[in-house]
Parts: sequence; C-alpha cells; structure tokens
Amino acid sequence: MEFKTAKLNTVALIITTLVSVLLIGLAIFFVVMVPLGWAFALGMISVLVACYGLSPRKYVILGGTLTIEKVFGTRFTIPLSEIEAYARIPDISKLHMARTFGNGGLFGFYGVFTTAEYGLVNLQLTTFKNVFIIKSQKGTFAVSPARPERFEERLRTVVEGTIGQLKVLEPIHVSEKEYAKPYILLIPICLFIATVIIVLLSYTQMPDRIAVHFDFHGNPDGWGPKTSYLFTGIVPSAVLLVFGIVAFFVVRRVTRNRTLPHFVIVLVSAVQLFVSYISFDTYWINTRGEHLIPIAYAFVIFITIMIAILFYYYKIVKKSA
Repeated sequence: MEFKTAKLNTVALIITTLVSVLLIGLAIFFVVMVPLGWAFALGMISVLVACYGLSPRKYVILGGTLTIEKVFGTRFTIPLSEIEAYARIPDISKLHMARTFGNGGLFGFYGVFTTAEYGLVNLQLTTFKNVFIIKSQKGTFAVSPARPERFEERLRTVVEGTIGQLKVLEPIHVSEKEYAKPYILLIPICLFIATVIIVLLSYTQMPDRIAVHFDFHGNPDGWGPKTSYLFTGIVPSAVLLVFGIVAFFVVRRVTRNRTLPHFVIVLVSAVQLFVSYISFDTYWINTRGEHLIPIAYAFVIFITIMIAILFYYYKIVKKSA
C-alpha cells in the first residue's frame, strides 16, 4: 500500500520559495554580469534540483518492507521484521532537535537530525505534524504520511503479523544524556587571543592610510585609516567566538554524543582561522606590497579545508546513524 507524503508545511513553503527565488536570481546575475558566470549559475541550479530530487515522495508498505521513496535518487528500504518500535509524534518541532547533516526546509526536511528524546533520527518529512518515528535495526527514521491514521493502522497490522506485538518507542530519560565537555572551547578562545595579539602588534607597524579592500585578483580597491584595521581584525573574530560558544551550549542540549557540538566548534574555528589569516594578510600587503598567498588561491585552500571537514563529519554521522 502506498502513502503519499503530507503537503509541505508553511515553514518549508516559505524556505523553498525564498531560496528558489534567491538562487535563480543569483544564477541569472552571474550569467549576465560575471565572466564564466554560467559555472556558478549551474552550481546554484544544481542545488535546487538536488534538494528537490532527494525530497521524500511517498512511503510504501509492501512485500515485507517499508520503503521511503524519493522524487529520484536513493531510497530507504526497511524490512518490517527489523522494526523494533514506533512513536507517533503530534508535532516533532516540539522535540529538542538540531540538524546534524540534513536539509532544513528546502523542499522538505530530510537527513540526519539529532534529538534529546530519540537520539539520531533520519528525517524524511514534508511537515512537522503527525510524524511517525520508527526504530529499526537499520536505524531510526521519521515519516510524515498524508493519511496518518491509515498509515499507522497498516504499519501495526503488517508488522504485528510479522513479528508480533509492536512496541511503543519511549523517549530517552533526561538523566541518560551525556553532554559534551566544554574543553573544546579552548580552541576558538586561543585563536581569538592569538588574533588580538597579532592585530595589535601589526597595527604599530602599518602606515596611517592602508588598503582595506581588494578585488578578486588581489589589487587594492578600497582605502581607509589604519584604525579601521583594529575593527576589521578583531571584531569578526570576536563575533565568531561568541557565536561558537553560544552554538556549542545550544547544540549540546539536544544530543547524547560529542560529534555535533564538537563539529560546530571545529567549523567555527576553521572560519575564525581564515578570518585571522585575512587580517594578517592585510598587514602583510600594506607593509610588504604583496599578499602572502594570492587571494584566489587562499579561497581555494579555505574551501578545500571546509569540504574536507564536512566530508569527515559526514562519514562519522553516517556511521553513527
């Protein structure tokens, strides 16, 4: 029996509309205004197509399996004999939940999310209402059928005909949660202190008027007083530090393991390190007349590092889920 997904909720509709308009608009801008802009435009359109294609389309209970089908691409097949328990959640947004590696509203809500109540859950949703969390030997999944009563009746009938009584999935007791330790916050704190020291030492050696902005080729195209170097060198790093600390304590409330909160700090620290490099490079070109590394190469290195961090994180999450 097939069950269509529920209609996209208001949040998903707003996100899908705004992001689609933004990406399509940017794609047109790059094609018209930027040399080789078609490559950037193709990437933006590919994001939309991929997010649409990976969104859940229907759920099928047939032939001893529960299958979660997507518009196109990989689908999930869960043997009914491996289902251990399920819970019907009136509104999953009421859970303590954070995105671990997934899509938060563009054509749906899907991917791995972490919750304080049910651990890691692979969401395959189009709405937050009348959601079923299904725990199996393959992992824990969440679905949002358009006809929840019929879906629940069919699921219970078929599964209980296969393995007997289907248990109700109970939320994890609060006392069982293991919070990530805050020692990892020493990384962004030390980076911030190092940045402040470098900026203050560099400031004394810079001319009164400095180049503060550069084009993509690294040529100065904006100038200002050297006091602006204090602002651009310290404030971004301070903002990232505060953001990292707040994000760490918010995220660790919704997970029982260290992966997600530690990843947040590693990612923020990587951005913080790049911002610090940009500050030092500004000092270098204003005192030596050249960049440490050409700007284009610096961005390529930074993006490569970020992709490597995301890929490594994805492998950990996939293994855990």
